[in-house]
Amino acid sequence: MLERIAMTIALVAAGVAAYQLVLLAQRRWAAAGSRREAITGQSALLVFTSPTCGPCKLQQMPIIHRMMKDWRDRIDLQVIDVAERPEVAAQYGVWSLPTTIVLDAQRNVVAINQGVASERKLREQFQKTLDDSGTRGKRQWRLN
Repeated sequence: MLERIAMTIALVAAGVAAYQLVLLAQRRWAAAGSRREAITGQSALLVFTSPTCGPCKLQQMPIIHRMMKDWRDRIDLQVIDVAERPEVAAQYGVWSLPTTIVLDAQRNVVAINQGVASERKLREQFQKTLDDSGTRGKRQWRLN
């Protein structure tokens, strides 16, 4: 009985470790991919989607559209259809949809969100890019 419990704990720990390694690899791919982006002086939001992704269309994109009403002048938005541009998805290590990647003004990866990211979460991540870039006093975003 104790052997089974120990084996179960070991398998769960191995699974968690493997998942963390995959996330680390994705962060490295995204960092390498973001270095190829032109620096525009603005933070960026990369949204990876496809025509067959239901959560992308029904949940993530309405959130993005609401956010962009307030942030359009401060954020470079790139919506990437992985069916049309699989090389970009591979460049950033995207392996699930929807995925959003938040980049700061120097194109460093701030956050990777796999699955639907809430508006609040995205606003907090972009606030971090503003705070880190020294533009804190210029504009404060209200979190809903």
